[in-house]
Amino acid sequence: MSDEKSLGLGLIGCGAFGLFCLDTYSKMDGLHAVAVSDVRRDVVNDFAKEFHLAAYTDPTEMLARDDVNLIHIATPPSTHHKLVLAALQAGKHVLCEKPLAMTAAEAREMVEAAGKADRIAPVNFVLRYNKITHAVKRIIDAGVLGSVLSSRLTNSAGDSGLHPEHWFWDKKLSGGIFIEHGVHFFDLYHHWLGDGKVICAHTETRPGTSQEDRVSCTVRHENGTLVNHYHGFDQITHMDRTNHHMVCEMGDIWVDGWIPLQLTIDAAVDDEGAERLADYCATSDIRVVEEYEHEQRQVMGRGEMRYVTKRIRLYYCPEEDKQFVYAQSVRDLMADQAVYIRDRSHVRTVTEANGFQAVIQAETAVKLAEKQ
Repeated sequence: MSDEKSLGLGLIGCGAFGLFCLDTYSKMDGLHAVAVSDVRRDVVNDFAKEFHLAAYTDPTEMLARDDVNLIHIATPPSTHHKLVLAALQAGKHVLCEKPLAMTAAEAREMVEAAGKADRIAPVNFVLRYNKITHAVKRIIDAGVLGSVLSSRLTNSAGDSGLHPEHWFWDKKLSGGIFIEHGVHFFDLYHHWLGDGKVICAHTETRPGTSQEDRVSCTVRHENGTLVNHYHGFDQITHMDRTNHHMVCEMGDIWVDGWIPLQLTIDAAVDDEGAERLADYCATSDIRVVEEYEHEQRQVMGRGEMRYVTKRIRLYYCPEEDKQFVYAQSVRDLMADQAVYIRDRSHVRTVTEANGFQAVIQAETAVKLAEKQ
C-alpha cells in the first residue's frame, strides 16, 4: 500500500459510539469507510443508508472484502477476542474498543497473532491523545513539582442509560467495571507514571441486585506512587463526573473530566518552574498567590533542601467543548495508527502492548476483589 492510498475502513458494531466514530472518521483524509456490520439487521441497514456503505450481519463477509484494510471493532467486550483474531486472520489491521480482551490470556494471544500477521491491533485509548494529558505527562517527567507521591481517581459515572438487563451488568459479557471501564485509567496512569501493580481491590454490589456498581483498587507504580482508583456507576446523567487529584512533593495537580477538559495546579515553585509550567500549559492562567523572600526561599521537604520563590495557582482549559475534544482525540489516535501502517519507523502513542498491560491490571484487580 502506498502512502497516498486511502485506507478502507470496516466497522463492526453499530451502536451510538460506532455512529460517533464513523462521523468523526468522515472528516479525515487518508481514510474512508467502506462497510459496516452488526447482528441487528435493521440497525446495520440504517447505518449503511446514512453513510452510503455496504451492510452485513455476518462480519466474515465484510472481512472477505479486498477494499477493507482496517477494522474498527465496537462491540461488547466478550466478542473482542473472536472478532480480532478473525480480522487478523483475514489480513486486516484492527482498532479495538476497550478492553482488548476479557482475560490476560486472551489478550496475549491477540497481541501475538497481530505480530505474526504483521498487522496492528491496538485499543482505542483516546485519553492519551489529549492536550491536558500531554501537559500532565510533561510536568511529571520534568519533575517541576517533584515526585508524584499519590493520586486519587474518582470516576462517578452516570447509569441512567444502563437498564437492569443491559449487557454492561453481565460480567460474562462485559467482564465487570475493572475490565470494561477501568482499563482506560489503568492505561492512563501507566502513561503518566510507568508500570504499576494492583496491590488490593474491592467491589460493592447494589442492594437487592447482583449488579456490581462500585469498585476500587490501589495500584503501586514503579516510581513508588500510590494511585487509588474508584469507579462508581451510580449517578444520574446530569451528575456524571470524573476527577484526578495528584499529590506531588511541591504541590497538587487536579484534572477534571473523563475526557480531560481542565487542569488546575496549586504549587510552590521557583521562577524557572513557573516559566516551565506556563510553557507546558500554553494559554493557561497563572496567578501568584504568595511570594517568598529571603530565608523563606530555602525550605526542607522530604529530607531535601528546596528552593522556591512563589506559590502559584494555574488554570488550564484549552478547549471547553467535550464532544469536540473527544472527536479530536479519536481522529488523532486513528491518524497515529494510519501513519504507522504506512511507515513502520513511526513511533505510536498507543501500541498493542498497552491494551495487553491494561487487561493484566484489570484482571489482577478482579481476582484480588474476589478474595475479599
